[in-house]
Amino acid sequence: MKLISRTVVAITFSLPLFAFADVQCGPFHLAGQTADGGWATVDGMKTRHQKVVFLQQKGDSNNVKMHWTVAATKFQGDYGMAYQNKKGEATLDVEVMRSSRSQIKISGSYDCHNIR
Repeated sequence: MKLISRTVVAITFSLPLFAFADVQCGPFHLAGQTADGGWATVDGMKTRHQKVVFLQQKGDSNNVKMHWTVAATKFQGDYGMAYQNKKGEATLDVEVMRSSRSQIKISGSYDCHNIR
C-alpha cells in the first residue's frame, strides 16, 4: 500500500510544470501556473482537477491537451474543460457537469488567443 501511495505522489509531482501565457477562450480567461502550486486558473479560480498530456514530446506547450474541473462562478456546480493546443491553434471545450441525466446538457467550444 505504501508503494502505491508513493507512486501516486511521485507521478503527481513529476507532471511537467510549465507556464503558458494568459489565454482568452470565449468568456473564459485562462492563466498559467500560480506561484503557490503550479495549477492553472480559470477566471481566477484554481482548477480542482488537472491532467496534462503532451501530444508530441514532453514539455512542448504548442502540442498539449489539458483537462480541468473548475468550480462554476455563475451557478452551483462545475465545468468540465478540455483545452487543446495543436501547432499553436488552441481551442477550449467546456461542458457544465450535470448532477443527473435528466438535466439539460450544456456545452460549448471556443477558439483561444493569447492576450499577453
